[in-house]
Amino acid sequence: MLGRLRNSYAEIDLGALERNFLNLKGLLKNCSMVPMIKADAYGHGDVQVARVCERLGARFLGVALVEEGIRLRLAGVQTPILVFCQFDSMGAEAIVKYRLTPVLSVLDQIKKLKSVLHETASYPVHVKFNTGMQRLGFEPEEASRVATEFQKEAYLKLEGVCTHFAAAEDDGDMTKDQLKIFNQVMSDIRKINQNSMLFHYLNSAGLLSGLQPQLDLARPGISLYGALPKLKKDSPVLLQPVMSVKSFIGFIHRVRKGARVSYGGTFQASKDSVIAVVPMGYADGLPRVLSNKGTVLVRGTSCPIVGIVCMDYFMIDVTELADQNHGPLVGDEVVIIGQQNDKIILADHLAKIANTVSYEILTGMQARLPRIYIH
Repeated sequence: MLGRLRNSYAEIDLGALERNFLNLKGLLKNCSMVPMIKADAYGHGDVQVARVCERLGARFLGVALVEEGIRLRLAGVQTPILVFCQFDSMGAEAIVKYRLTPVLSVLDQIKKLKSVLHETASYPVHVKFNTGMQRLGFEPEEASRVATEFQKEAYLKLEGVCTHFAAAEDDGDMTKDQLKIFNQVMSDIRKINQNSMLFHYLNSAGLLSGLQPQLDLARPGISLYGALPKLKKDSPVLLQPVMSVKSFIGFIHRVRKGARVSYGGTFQASKDSVIAVVPMGYADGLPRVLSNKGTVLVRGTSCPIVGIVCMDYFMIDVTELADQNHGPLVGDEVVIIGQQNDKIILADHLAKIANTVSYEILTGMQARLPRIYIH
């Protein structure tokens, strides 16, 4: 209902999502897709994205929180779901209840899971090793101990082993060191546990950079949504932005030279100007740091954001358009992210201005901004 009441919205192109999935999958050889749909599918809508990926044959889906996995299960998603997080005893109960596959980082998580399982459950889990990211994961020297723990374990089945790259966008020393460490981890585990296991480490940057070997699973995130990590070379496949963010001109002011705009009057008109009000603000995900810096598209023309971005509104200078015939008008479309005529604004463009990354721009688009799905 919200989408029908408000004309500021994020448009999600599920056709572009599908093409990105298939193009990324085409890079894989004997390696399966695990699309990452954490953080509400990077702001694109986790349930809708999960359904597309499930239909296209994803081996697993990846989330960051137990709650994210539960949401997908309640929506009817049946694909195995990897949950990359720590959890307490209540989390362990929820993991088992909703058939989620936890990615373990400490031995204490094994105890919590065992407390809610039958002895012969053989419940599948993955384990993660810290090879240099210094975030989650067992330490590499614990590999033999971890493998031994699962050898004598009836409650749990070691289904997969993984790590996470910190700088896979290049083949520098850090990535080479991580590869070397993980190779040793795999060797240590295989010496003790000869059961079939899935090994995985490829993220978007690793997949697009052509890191080898690919192992068994690839976990693309940002690339699935048509944005690129910082690669040293061009992407080997075409990827299309999936999200566009649009609003409209809600009000127009004609202001005199010297007039100030928005909180604090940080923008002062250098001449008689036409200022348009757009009903979207930082509470919707438009970074406040774009105040007096960013641009949007109106009628295919770049229009600067002027004054401080407010919680619910921001203002743009449309004087250039006003000098032309028939414009601008209340109701005109405003593109914050996306294409209009022959011009395009990418999430990465906003990220550069805001001194951040496209990941933050996309995931920052808040839930109160309606999602409109197109096919």
